[in-house]
Amino acid sequence: MKGIERNYCNVCIRAVIAAWEALEETFPKRLLEYTKYGKNDTLVLDATPEIVICDMLKEHDDHSLIITEESAQHLKSRWPLDSDPVKLPIMFFSDPTDGSENLAKFYGEVSRRCPAETMHQSLKSVDRIALWEEMIGSPASVTGSTSSLTCIRKGEIIFSVILNYITETITIAVPSGVFYLDLSRISKKTLQKIDCDFIAENGKILSFPPASKTCKTHNDFKRCVTFLGKTGYLDNFRDSLIVENPDDIEKFVHYDKPVGPSRIFYLSDWQRGHGPIGYILSNGEKITEWIHWLAFVKFAKQSRSNGDSLKVFEIVTERAWFKDSVLMSTASPYSIFNDLDGKGFLDISRLKVYPNPGRFRSMLVVTTTDNKIIVPILRRHDYREVTDFF
Repeated sequence: MKGIERNYCNVCIRAVIAAWEALEETFPKRLLEYTKYGKNDTLVLDATPEIVICDMLKEHDDHSLIITEESAQHLKSRWPLDSDPVKLPIMFFSDPTDGSENLAKFYGEVSRRCPAETMHQSLKSVDRIALWEEMIGSPASVTGSTSSLTCIRKGEIIFSVILNYITETITIAVPSGVFYLDLSRISKKTLQKIDCDFIAENGKILSFPPASKTCKTHNDFKRCVTFLGKTGYLDNFRDSLIVENPDDIEKFVHYDKPVGPSRIFYLSDWQRGHGPIGYILSNGEKITEWIHWLAFVKFAKQSRSNGDSLKVFEIVTERAWFKDSVLMSTASPYSIFNDLDGKGFLDISRLKVYPNPGRFRSMLVVTTTDNKIIVPILRRHDYREVTDFF
């Protein structure tokens, strides 16, 4: 990364760490209360990380755009109009508390079992990972609630940072690779100094193994993780034709209410031993759920010597489905995956037409490069590969 990009990455790392600390230093019952911030159903555990993250990024660079599901509607007057990537401002996409429904359930159970002045004190009295996996599902490294930040500069993905509130692990996807670091045994003083170099030097590489290593049967390559938990999502997925026989959808969906940003980890080493996964899908979900995956697609290749680890395809269904009046799959004229003089880039200016740009939706498949079943199906339907567009 260039100097300025490295600085931004370090600020984002400190922002998600500060958000995590703010959550854990709050009185447990307070976290489960509703607040006037954002939507009427916003819990304190949702609002607190978002406020901390936005404040820290604004303090560092008040000219950058910070996009969350809630904040983006207030940025309409500043949204870029020109699609020239050189003229696009630096932008941060964040899902400050992903999986908040599960996190609220978990925090409620922890505080019931171990009442204390802060959530951190309550959590010290339980095996947080074991309890989470018992209540929500395993592995916690994949299913855990997270805070995430992804940076886009001049139409390109620069980096992504994801902190898992349950495993207390921070993961970064940067040009030198994908690295993760366990924060649970790091002192408060050291936490304030953690940057991307510290994580790369003291952490571990997270690999995304080829499907041939994790999928043993023909059907294993077809297993996926996607969201089907609300009205309209099953119809949208069915129309993608990725599962050729609609009656087989239930058989091939490993989990239908997954997290957003950290869904990419279902394709990583962390999923080993918990069931084979051939691909993940954004099933017409909001941009703050899936934009973070792109950094891992882009930089996971650096963690292996034999080329790209992952591919991403844009899915367009014949029939148009809408969620909250927003198109769930976008054809190329409306897609953010654009090109200029033969070079792909993320055209964020196209989100200007949306009342809330943070609620732009898309259908994307991420799979391993060697998935011999799914990649041909995607190509047969002429779905556009956009691996080199960011």
